[in-house]
Amino acid sequence: MSKVSSGVLAWGLALLAAAGPSWAQSEGGPIAAMDGAWHFTIAPYFWASGISGDVSVANIVRVPIDLPFSDVISDVDLGLQGYVEARKDRLGFGLNTMYVNIGAPVESDAPAVGRLSLEADVRQTCVEGFVFYRVASGGRRDNPAVLDVLAGARYADSRSRLTATTDAGIGYDGEFQDFDWVDALAGVKFRAPLGSRMALIGRADVAGFGSKLTWNLEGDLGFRASDHWAFGAGWRHWDIDYDDEKVFDIAYDGPRLWFAYTW
Repeated sequence: MSKVSSGVLAWGLALLAAAGPSWAQSEGGPIAAMDGAWHFTIAPYFWASGISGDVSVANIVRVPIDLPFSDVISDVDLGLQGYVEARKDRLGFGLNTMYVNIGAPVESDAPAVGRLSLEADVRQTCVEGFVFYRVASGGRRDNPAVLDVLAGARYADSRSRLTATTDAGIGYDGEFQDFDWVDALAGVKFRAPLGSRMALIGRADVAGFGSKLTWNLEGDLGFRASDHWAFGAGWRHWDIDYDDEKVFDIAYDGPRLWFAYTW
């Protein structure tokens, strides 16, 4: 199966996933109700994220890689992302999952690296769970503004290896280097209405203790198609700085698409 076909398959699988991003809550409808009942959101999403930075692979430390988001469809082998949320009045819980498998070219001025067509095979798994509290809600009744504060934990697992192809067409697959960590995180998320059906949706958080520092910024334009269905598009930047003998100093950055169902 080609990488492009794998990317299409990943998008199809994401549409079936029972999960999605915290910013994807529906405007109005059941998810905004303050009625003492539990309300839920599921929102698969597709993030065409580029990747840049340094990662340690095998016994080589700080291998530079750079894959712009414009090339991600042809270079991603598999990507699954999704979020699920449950809320009762002001208290809620969120679970965000992501798996991505990307083959990114190694950036180097060394002629030998260029002749080898060296790539880093980077496989990243991330699962985060958090609790949030709605500190403010108001404005339009059909499309209220909300502000939530959140705190939780994020588990990240990285598998990296080098692959190469010589001028003679001989391939090489190195051994995977595995490492993982857990961060505590805290942040805010909000929704600001733009009329009766559209809204600007955002999230910002910082995390640490496992990594040296990780920060995340998200911004989306969402549209409520009905009381239960919403969809939107936006941008996310996620910067990870992990350096504890092994290195994973990587920034994910790029546009994304999502849809959400709430009840």
